[in-house]
Amino acid sequence: MVLENISQQVNRNPWAVIGAILAVTFLMFGILITAPAPGDPSQAGFIPENETVDALTDIGEKFQTEYPIVTLIRSEDVITSSAFVDIINLQIAFTNESENYEFHEDAKLISESLIDSETKTNSILALPNLLAVIHYGDAIDYNQSSSDLEAMRDFYKKESDEELKSQVRQVLANENLSSSIIPLLGEFDGDASAKSTILMLTFDNSNRDGENSVQALERISKVENLMGGISMHYRENELDATSAYSLGQGAIDAEVNTDFENDVNNRLGVFVLGFILLVLWLTFRSGTDMGLTLLSLFISIIWTFAFGVILDFEPSFFIVIIPILLIGLGVDYGIHLTMRFREEVVEHGDLDKANQTSIISVGSALLFATITTMIGFFSNLSSEITPIKEFGIQTGLGILSAFIIFVTFLPACRLLVARWYQSRGQDVLSQTNIDIIKAKKIGSESDALSDKFMSIGSILALKYPEKSLAFFIALTLVAGYGGSQISSEFNAEDFLPNEVEIVQQFNYYQDNFGSTAGEISFIYISGEDLATNAVFKAMQETQTELLTNEPDDKGRIYVTEDPSEIMSPLVAMQFTSMMNATFADMWSETDLDEDGIPDTDADVRDLLDWMFTNQPAMIQNFIHFDENTNEYTVAYIMVTTKSKNVYFIEVTDELNEDIKPLDDIESSSNINAVATGQPPVFVVVMDTITSTMIQSILYTIILSFIVLTAVFWINDGQPLLGLLTIIPVLLVLTWILGTMVVIGYSLNVMTTLIGALTIGLGVTYAIHISHRFIEELEEHHSLENAVNNTVKNTGFSLFGAAMTTVLSFGVLSQSILVPMQQFGTITALTILFSFLSSVWVLPSILVIWAKNSNLAEDLSSNENQMPERKEKYESSSMAITKDNEKESDEDSENKETEGDIEDSTEDEKENKHSEADEE
Repeated sequence: MVLENISQQVNRNPWAVIGAILAVTFLMFGILITAPAPGDPSQAGFIPENETVDALTDIGEKFQTEYPIVTLIRSEDVITSSAFVDIINLQIAFTNESENYEFHEDAKLISESLIDSETKTNSILALPNLLAVIHYGDAIDYNQSSSDLEAMRDFYKKESDEELKSQVRQVLANENLSSSIIPLLGEFDGDASAKSTILMLTFDNSNRDGENSVQALERISKVENLMGGISMHYRENELDATSAYSLGQGAIDAEVNTDFENDVNNRLGVFVLGFILLVLWLTFRSGTDMGLTLLSLFISIIWTFAFGVILDFEPSFFIVIIPILLIGLGVDYGIHLTMRFREEVVEHGDLDKANQTSIISVGSALLFATITTMIGFFSNLSSEITPIKEFGIQTGLGILSAFIIFVTFLPACRLLVARWYQSRGQDVLSQTNIDIIKAKKIGSESDALSDKFMSIGSILALKYPEKSLAFFIALTLVAGYGGSQISSEFNAEDFLPNEVEIVQQFNYYQDNFGSTAGEISFIYISGEDLATNAVFKAMQETQTELLTNEPDDKGRIYVTEDPSEIMSPLVAMQFTSMMNATFADMWSETDLDEDGIPDTDADVRDLLDWMFTNQPAMIQNFIHFDENTNEYTVAYIMVTTKSKNVYFIEVTDELNEDIKPLDDIESSSNINAVATGQPPVFVVVMDTITSTMIQSILYTIILSFIVLTAVFWINDGQPLLGLLTIIPVLLVLTWILGTMVVIGYSLNVMTTLIGALTIGLGVTYAIHISHRFIEELEEHHSLENAVNNTVKNTGFSLFGAAMTTVLSFGVLSQSILVPMQQFGTITALTILFSFLSSVWVLPSILVIWAKNSNLAEDLSSNENQMPERKEKYESSSMAITKDNEKESDEDSENKETEGDIEDSTEDEKENKHSEADEE
């Protein structure tokens, strides 16, 4: 009924329809251009609610924790006066809050986030600073104040390179001091020259006043971005002797994302556009139809991104995928509507009736496809990951927008163009397109390669339906067995393409400073009372486990082996016993068995109470005293781990293995121990994405089945068609998993999206075939005619739509990001498989069903068994067509008139063609 009303309005008032769509488009475009510039995609939205995340949040709320950000400095020789000056200038740039300084606002946020924001240089580790403290002493007026960075810079300006190297040699000759200098030198020649060094700023990444853990993460991520921007500016414009690269994760992500977007928009975008134009031309062979389809597609994209602004969605890495999805679906809509319009024009010669038929008939299939595809993407609402949830909503709304635009705006424009041609006495279609349409009529033969390719499906369905179906089932079983072997893993290194300069520098940093580089991870411990001998003994055993590491098969160690890189309440107490005589006496009196742990629960409590009273700075940042319960309730072990932003799973596995001593006393001591920090949280995010994608696939299958069953039941009286239509899609899902195993792909954050896409996009093709098949069967009551007409006509339209989508996604296989390469390759194969299953597998299923349902008998015996859907359609069709014809007093005269119109139209078209040939 809705589509009938739409077709009526489009035929009667095409200008009004176009005006309405353009008015909404101008409104949407206004929303887009007036919206604030989007920022860089945030990682915070990917963090779900989880025990691991909650543990890190609690640490951030109760304690001050540190987060180092490294800036790599490279030069022919960094131990020179000019290099030292550059390094100090960069420190000043990061921390200079003076209003006359270009980056003072950025420096303000950076400075405020330092672990010691009052004395900024306490939070900075760099070769010039360290040398100034341990060697030059009073020669430099440097007492850890921010302004004294300039004094240090002025001193090094006056120092010659040889004088500087001489001082470095003296420091290196001292065994106690050299251990502080050597880790800061990359490609060190063993004397007094090195090609790189690092500048490290340490930040407070715990929750500040009014912050939660997500906001603290976003603040540090913003600091990383700001440092990356300042480093790039200084590298390109200010530094004379060195190059600087800030290697914070946020800065790396931002630069990689920028390069990826430039790659997509420039290089890959050109290929996608070229492929689309090529396929559309080969399909339409009409510049007008190409232009209208592309215009409708462009309007759909405007609406989609405007919805993102209206709903205040955050910038996301998924945003690049949305236009490609809309291109695939939009072109599909345009091809089906346009090709059906042409069929009707050639067959009946009536423009209004052709337009109305294409909207009602094809529009019905498009509506079903739109609903099921929206279900596929809206199923992401079940995800705990905000960017995935927003991606699903925005894509679903974009698909709905494309449907609305393609069944209103496109037919209205096409009708006006066709009427204009007709009013000028010109043919609506070129002779080439007329010949193509006629060649696809029932019984027509064609030597075209595409027609022969399509005919494979009809031959299999009509001659060997059972055998062909058995073959595809066997193929599916083989693919299913292979797919069951697929692995689920994630390698963050895949998101670091070597083509990007910042990644090359990060890899250099890992190669030259990786042995000392690491992030901070935590063993979070909570309970009603942690001040017990059992808890502290388990804490000691856990620390021993953390320091005892066996290299993996590639010689990698993921947790530090340096005892100085572990901190905990126990370590703080043991260190205090070495520094404070009073506490040392108390410690020895309470540790009679000399196992390094106070002997009783009361002893542990007394020592903690003493430290909180007399040495609070040493202990209160490692164990939390709850004033409400008067108990020590939260503590943590802080340890340096070495994921190198790649080996998150390995680090997490190692931490979970090492906390077994604490796990063993969880029930007896009523405590909870959780490994947390950047690597464990990252693993939680990946696991959550994978599980929600699988959940999304299940929801999509179930809801699509329900909707299709209901639609085919109500529309055609054939509820079983819903199940039959979705079967090829499930086969494709199995095929693609088997293919992934064959080509060596695993399930990760990008490839898990394939499942929902397979169902969302693949079911569209199957719906078109099923809908056209039942329509042709109702019209011709001949199984052979129904199959041939469906495969040749709808199959041809599907071919053009599928090739456009395959090529669009296939271009992503050339992306600089490995996950995007995999996503593009697998999605292209998925669309190809979906197309093949629709034209090769589904016809056989439909033929078997039609035979078993007695729907394919002779006209005389079958006519009364068919649903009344066609009669209803013809009735509504007649009502709309009457508005453009002279009314007849009797139904029989009306039918005669329609026949005469069609005959005369065909005669007029033939006369025009003959006249054109004579001219």
